[in-house]
Amino acid sequence: MCQQVHLRYIKESEEIRRAMVPLELIKRIREIELQVNAESESDSQSDTKQTAALDLSKRLNNVRSFSDPASVKALEEWRKRKMERARQREFGRNATTGVQS
Repeated sequence: MCQQVHLRYIKESEEIRRAMVPLELIKRIREIELQVNAESESDSQSDTKQTAALDLSKRLNNVRSFSDPASVKALEEWRKRKMERARQREFGRNATTGVQS
């Protein structure tokens, strides 16, 4: 008998909890979120391009980054590595074309 009372109490509390959930409000919030997401997708594409353009222009206008000795040294090292790779590729091409002839 005690278990039946306890089960009935649990069922009633579950029914009360379900009745208190604002289902209409939740549905309306989801609708609004979908509308906002649909609108922001079209806006975000143009915003992304504008942000990238602004970022690029800021980097190009930042004179300190080009005059920084560490940046200049890193750029020179990158150029040297790039030239060495190009020479190795060219040497590899010449070696393979000489073998095939």
